[in-house]
Amino acid sequence: MPAVSPSFARRIRRVLRALAIACRYWIVAALMVTIAAVISTASATTQSQSVDLSRQPIGSAPQDFECWRAGEPDPHHWTIVREAATDNSVSIQQSGGNRTALPSLAIYKPLWAVNAKISAQFKLIDGSMPSAGIAVRVTSPNDYYLVRVSAFEQRLSLLHVVGGTPEEIAGVDADITQNHWQSLEVVANGNSFKISLDGQWALTAFDYSKPVNGQIGMWAERDDITRFNQIEISSLAYASNQDDVRGRREEQDNGGVDD
Repeated sequence: MPAVSPSFARRIRRVLRALAIACRYWIVAALMVTIAAVISTASATTQSQSVDLSRQPIGSAPQDFECWRAGEPDPHHWTIVREAATDNSVSIQQSGGNRTALPSLAIYKPLWAVNAKISAQFKLIDGSMPSAGIAVRVTSPNDYYLVRVSAFEQRLSLLHVVGGTPEEIAGVDADITQNHWQSLEVVANGNSFKISLDGQWALTAFDYSKPVNGQIGMWAERDDITRFNQIEISSLAYASNQDDVRGRREEQDNGGVDD
Protein backbone atom coordinates (compact mmCIF):
# COMPACT_ATOMS: atom_id res chain seq x y z
CA MET A 1 0.00 0.00 0.00
CA PRO A 2 1.57 3.35 -1.02
CA ALA A 3 2.36 5.84 1.73
CA VAL A 4 0.09 8.91 2.10
CA SER A 5 1.92 12.20 2.09
CA PRO A 6 1.39 14.55 5.07
CA SER A 7 0.03 17.31 2.82
CA PHE A 8 -2.55 15.01 1.27
CA ALA A 9 -3.63 13.80 4.68
CA ARG A 10 -4.09 17.40 5.83
CA ARG A 11 -6.27 18.12 2.80
CA ILE A 12 -8.40 15.08 3.56
CA ARG A 13 -8.85 16.21 7.18
CA ARG A 14 -9.88 19.72 6.05
CA VAL A 15 -12.45 18.28 3.65
CA LEU A 16 -13.86 16.03 6.36
CA ARG A 17 -14.11 18.93 8.83
CA ALA A 18 -15.87 21.06 6.22
CA LEU A 19 -18.35 18.25 5.52
CA ALA A 20 -19.01 17.80 9.25
CA ILE A 21 -19.68 21.55 9.70
CA ALA A 22 -21.98 21.60 6.65
CA CYS A 23 -23.92 18.61 7.96
CA ARG A 24 -24.41 20.32 11.32
CA TYR A 25 -25.74 23.45 9.61
CA TRP A 26 -28.17 21.40 7.48
CA ILE A 27 -29.42 19.49 10.53
CA VAL A 28 -29.96 22.71 12.49
CA ALA A 29 -31.74 24.33 9.53
CA ALA A 30 -34.01 21.29 9.07
CA LEU A 31 -34.90 21.29 12.77
CA MET A 32 -35.72 25.01 12.68
CA VAL A 33 -38.02 24.53 9.68
CA THR A 34 -39.78 21.60 11.38
CA ILE A 35 -40.24 23.51 14.65
CA ALA A 36 -41.56 26.56 12.79
CA ALA A 37 -44.07 24.38 10.92
CA VAL A 38 -45.31 22.79 14.14
CA ILE A 39 -45.65 26.17 15.89
CA SER A 40 -47.41 27.65 12.84
CA THR A 41 -49.90 24.77 12.69
CA ALA A 42 -50.56 24.97 16.41
CA SER A 43 -51.16 28.72 16.32
CA ALA A 44 -53.34 28.68 13.21
CA THR A 45 -56.40 27.79 15.26
CA THR A 46 -57.00 30.44 17.89
CA GLN A 47 -60.52 29.57 19.04
CA SER A 48 -62.43 26.32 18.79
CA GLN A 49 -66.01 25.73 19.90
CA SER A 50 -68.34 22.75 19.98
CA VAL A 51 -72.00 23.73 19.99
CA ASP A 52 -73.38 21.80 22.97
CA LEU A 53 -77.01 20.88 22.31
CA SER A 54 -77.31 18.16 24.94
CA ARG A 55 -78.43 20.48 27.76
CA GLN A 56 -80.93 22.49 25.76
CA PRO A 57 -84.64 21.84 26.40
CA ILE A 58 -86.35 19.67 23.80
CA GLY A 59 -88.90 21.67 21.84
CA SER A 60 -87.30 25.05 22.57
CA ALA A 61 -85.61 27.41 20.15
CA PRO A 62 -81.84 26.73 19.94
CA GLN A 63 -79.82 28.81 22.41
CA ASP A 64 -77.06 31.09 21.06
CA PHE A 65 -78.67 31.18 17.62
CA GLU A 66 -80.58 33.93 15.83
CA CYS A 67 -83.06 32.53 13.32
CA TRP A 68 -83.96 34.44 10.17
CA ARG A 69 -85.97 34.04 6.98
CA ALA A 70 -86.04 36.57 4.14
CA GLY A 71 -84.25 39.13 6.31
CA GLU A 72 -86.86 38.87 9.06
CA PRO A 73 -86.62 37.20 12.49
CA ASP A 74 -87.98 33.65 12.32
CA PRO A 75 -87.72 32.01 15.76
CA HIS A 76 -90.61 29.57 15.30
CA HIS A 77 -89.24 27.19 12.66
CA TRP A 78 -86.01 26.14 14.43
CA THR A 79 -86.27 23.85 17.47
CA ILE A 80 -84.25 21.41 19.57
CA VAL A 81 -85.31 17.82 18.89
CA ARG A 82 -84.28 14.32 19.96
CA GLU A 83 -83.69 11.64 17.34
CA ALA A 84 -85.83 9.07 19.16
CA ALA A 85 -87.25 8.45 22.61
CA THR A 86 -84.39 6.06 23.42
CA ASP A 87 -81.68 8.12 21.73
CA ASN A 88 -79.51 10.68 23.50
CA SER A 89 -78.63 12.43 20.24
CA VAL A 90 -79.98 15.99 20.17
CA SER A 91 -80.22 18.12 17.03
CA ILE A 92 -81.33 21.48 15.73
CA GLN A 93 -84.27 21.02 13.39
CA GLN A 94 -85.64 23.42 10.83
CA SER A 95 -89.26 22.73 9.92
CA GLY A 96 -90.22 24.85 6.95
CA GLY A 97 -93.54 26.58 6.44
CA ASN A 98 -94.58 26.28 2.80
CA ARG A 99 -93.14 25.96 -0.68
CA THR A 100 -93.36 29.69 -1.34
CA ALA A 101 -91.24 30.53 1.72
CA LEU A 102 -87.62 31.60 1.34
CA PRO A 103 -84.62 29.70 2.78
CA SER A 104 -84.03 29.88 6.52
CA LEU A 105 -80.84 30.66 8.42
CA ALA A 106 -79.83 29.99 12.04
CA ILE A 107 -76.86 32.25 12.86
CA TYR A 108 -74.50 31.29 15.70
CA LYS A 109 -74.14 34.45 17.80
CA PRO A 110 -71.01 33.94 19.95
CA LEU A 111 -68.38 33.84 17.20
CA TRP A 112 -67.21 36.16 14.43
CA ALA A 113 -64.36 35.16 12.11
CA VAL A 114 -62.82 35.98 8.75
CA ASN A 115 -61.14 32.60 8.41
CA ALA A 116 -62.74 29.55 9.97
CA LYS A 117 -63.17 25.79 9.84
CA ILE A 118 -66.74 24.62 10.36
CA SER A 119 -68.10 21.10 10.39
CA ALA A 120 -71.55 19.68 11.06
CA GLN A 121 -73.67 16.63 10.49
CA PHE A 122 -76.93 17.08 8.60
CA LYS A 123 -79.97 14.96 7.86
CA LEU A 124 -82.51 15.78 5.14
CA ILE A 125 -85.86 14.42 6.27
CA ASP A 126 -88.52 15.96 4.02
CA GLY A 127 -89.23 18.85 1.68
CA SER A 128 -89.87 19.73 -1.94
CA MET A 129 -86.16 20.48 -2.57
CA PRO A 130 -84.25 18.76 0.27
CA SER A 131 -81.13 20.84 0.88
CA ALA A 132 -78.86 21.88 3.73
CA GLY A 133 -75.90 24.15 4.12
CA ILE A 134 -73.28 25.94 6.18
CA ALA A 135 -73.13 29.73 5.90
CA VAL A 136 -69.84 31.53 6.54
CA ARG A 137 -68.82 35.18 6.70
CA VAL A 138 -72.40 36.14 7.46
CA THR A 139 -72.55 39.94 7.61
CA SER A 140 -76.36 40.08 7.52
CA PRO A 141 -79.19 37.55 7.10
CA ASN A 142 -79.09 38.35 3.37
CA ASP A 143 -75.31 38.47 2.82
CA TYR A 144 -73.01 35.47 3.24
CA TYR A 145 -71.16 32.62 1.55
CA LEU A 146 -73.07 29.34 1.48
CA VAL A 147 -71.82 25.77 1.13
CA ARG A 148 -74.97 23.98 0.00
CA VAL A 149 -75.77 20.31 -0.54
CA SER A 150 -78.91 19.28 -2.39
CA ALA A 151 -80.51 15.83 -2.57
CA PHE A 152 -82.89 17.23 -5.20
CA GLU A 153 -80.00 18.25 -7.48
CA GLN A 154 -77.42 15.72 -6.21
CA ARG A 155 -74.97 18.60 -6.07
CA LEU A 156 -72.58 20.36 -3.71
CA SER A 157 -72.07 24.07 -4.35
CA LEU A 158 -70.37 27.19 -3.06
CA LEU A 159 -72.60 30.24 -3.47
CA HIS A 160 -72.21 33.91 -2.68
CA VAL A 161 -75.47 35.38 -1.41
CA VAL A 162 -75.68 39.16 -1.82
CA GLY A 163 -78.85 41.02 -0.87
CA GLY A 164 -80.65 37.68 -0.63
CA THR A 165 -79.74 36.67 -4.21
CA PRO A 166 -77.47 33.59 -4.51
CA GLU A 167 -74.85 33.18 -7.23
CA GLU A 168 -72.97 29.92 -7.63
CA ILE A 169 -69.18 30.25 -7.60
CA ALA A 170 -68.44 26.56 -8.18
CA GLY A 171 -70.10 23.19 -7.75
CA VAL A 172 -69.71 19.45 -8.26
CA ASP A 173 -71.98 16.43 -8.43
CA ALA A 174 -72.35 14.75 -5.04
CA ASP A 175 -74.11 11.80 -3.45
CA ILE A 176 -76.67 13.35 -1.09
CA THR A 177 -79.16 10.99 0.57
CA GLN A 178 -82.40 11.70 2.42
CA ASN A 179 -83.06 10.31 5.90
CA HIS A 180 -79.38 9.61 6.38
CA TRP A 181 -76.82 11.45 8.49
CA GLN A 182 -73.96 12.94 6.47
CA SER A 183 -71.10 15.26 7.39
CA LEU A 184 -70.13 18.56 5.80
CA GLU A 185 -67.01 20.63 6.43
CA VAL A 186 -65.78 23.93 5.03
CA VAL A 187 -62.47 25.70 5.61
CA ALA A 188 -62.78 29.36 4.63
CA ASN A 189 -59.21 30.61 4.45
CA GLY A 190 -58.44 33.84 2.65
CA ASN A 191 -59.83 33.55 -0.87
CA SER A 192 -60.15 29.77 -0.79
CA PHE A 193 -63.02 27.55 0.37
CA LYS A 194 -62.05 23.91 0.88
CA ILE A 195 -65.12 21.68 1.22
CA SER A 196 -65.36 18.05 2.37
CA LEU A 197 -68.35 15.72 2.34
CA ASP A 198 -68.50 12.63 4.57
CA GLY A 199 -64.84 13.06 5.48
CA GLN A 200 -63.64 13.22 1.86
CA TRP A 201 -62.44 16.28 -0.03
CA ALA A 202 -65.09 17.32 -2.55
CA LEU A 203 -64.30 20.82 -3.83
CA THR A 204 -61.89 23.72 -3.45
CA ALA A 205 -63.30 26.96 -4.83
CA PHE A 206 -62.03 30.54 -4.91
CA ASP A 207 -63.57 33.97 -4.66
CA TYR A 208 -61.30 37.00 -4.94
CA SER A 209 -63.52 39.50 -3.17
CA LYS A 210 -61.93 40.94 -0.05
CA PRO A 211 -62.48 38.49 2.85
CA VAL A 212 -64.75 40.00 5.51
CA ASN A 213 -65.40 39.29 9.15
CA GLY A 214 -68.68 37.49 9.73
CA GLN A 215 -70.66 34.92 11.65
CA ILE A 216 -71.45 31.25 11.04
CA GLY A 217 -74.87 29.76 10.34
CA MET A 218 -76.83 26.64 9.53
CA TRP A 219 -78.99 26.96 6.39
CA ALA A 220 -82.10 25.09 5.22
CA GLU A 221 -84.32 25.28 2.17
CA ARG A 222 -87.78 26.87 2.40
CA ASP A 223 -90.20 24.02 3.34
CA ASP A 224 -87.62 21.39 4.30
CA ILE A 225 -87.40 19.44 7.51
CA THR A 226 -83.65 19.39 8.12
CA ARG A 227 -81.56 18.49 11.16
CA PHE A 228 -78.06 19.50 12.23
CA ASN A 229 -75.84 18.26 15.04
CA GLN A 230 -72.16 17.81 16.02
CA ILE A 231 -71.46 21.41 15.03
CA GLU A 232 -67.76 22.31 15.44
CA ILE A 233 -66.38 25.81 14.76
CA SER A 234 -62.72 26.84 14.79
CA SER A 235 -61.61 30.36 13.91
CA LEU A 236 -58.28 30.54 12.09
CA ALA A 237 -55.66 33.11 13.09
CA TYR A 238 -54.33 33.71 9.61
CA ALA A 239 -54.86 32.82 5.96
CA SER A 240 -52.19 30.92 4.05
CA ASN A 241 -51.78 32.09 0.48
CA GLN A 242 -50.74 28.65 -0.81
CA ASP A 243 -54.27 27.67 -1.87
CA ASP A 244 -54.80 31.13 -3.37
CA VAL A 245 -51.69 30.81 -5.53
CA ARG A 246 -52.63 27.27 -6.52
CA GLY A 247 -56.14 28.43 -7.40
CA ARG A 248 -54.87 31.23 -9.63
CA ARG A 249 -52.62 28.76 -11.46
CA GLU A 250 -55.51 26.32 -11.95
CA GLU A 251 -57.73 29.10 -13.27
CA GLN A 252 -55.00 30.13 -15.73
CA ASP A 253 -54.57 26.51 -16.83
CA ASN A 254 -58.34 26.17 -17.32
CA GLY A 255 -58.70 29.48 -19.09
CA GLY A 256 -60.51 30.99 -16.09
CA VAL A 257 -63.44 28.55 -16.39
CA ASP A 258 -64.74 26.74 -13.30
CA ASP A 259 -65.45 23.03 -13.57
